[in-house]
Amino acid sequence: MNKVVLKCDNVSKSYKDGQLNVNVLNQLRLEVLEGQSVSIIGSSGSGKSTLMHILGGLDKPTSGSVVLMGQDLSQLGQKQLGLLRNQYLGFVYQFHHLLPEFSALENVMMPLLIGKMKKAEAEQRAVEMLEKAGLKKRIQHRPSELSGGERQRAAIARALVTRPKCLLADEPTGNLDRKNAQNVLDMMLDLKSELNTSLIVVTHDDELAVRFERVMLMHDGRLEEQ
Repeated sequence: MNKVVLKCDNVSKSYKDGQLNVNVLNQLRLEVLEGQSVSIIGSSGSGKSTLMHILGGLDKPTSGSVVLMGQDLSQLGQKQLGLLRNQYLGFVYQFHHLLPEFSALENVMMPLLIGKMKKAEAEQRAVEMLEKAGLKKRIQHRPSELSGGERQRAAIARALVTRPKCLLADEPTGNLDRKNAQNVLDMMLDLKSELNTSLIVVTHDDELAVRFERVMLMHDGRLEEQ
């Protein structure tokens, strides 16, 4: 039986806005199994990005718990949290966040070098991941020399090169045209299957969302299975 990779239980998040208390997430529950793909849709401002930040340990819930690979994130210090994120999570955003002065290869090697992998091994693994991403002939190119679709593929290769248990992607195709969006999604789903990585993707694109095993609608701070 597939084990639970990421789980949030009764997660709420509220902000103070002057005298007002703004509730963004309301006792939200989500359980994601190993190798499962989940898309999250919902109107702008419904709390999708807030949820992704909380799932990734980048923000803390006001109440409730987030458990990654059996560890409650709220019980960890910043150093432990950083190590856990580096080991088990990959992140992809709407903007690729590649470092402009480095080649695609150097960008993809970066998380491995931060994790203290030897340079030769990191380079070999990064080359393999870039080849899987369809960028075999582009590995020495800098981000400015890549197309929008290629930059996003390189960003996904960087997120997956550590072979994380879960990839969190916030509008990863939001800046791409229809054809490139489809290609990038194909690549993510292929690599998810190959690496047995769970995939949680926020998207405003219903056509892309339905290609995931589970489709969740964010509404009134809660997730409803579609």
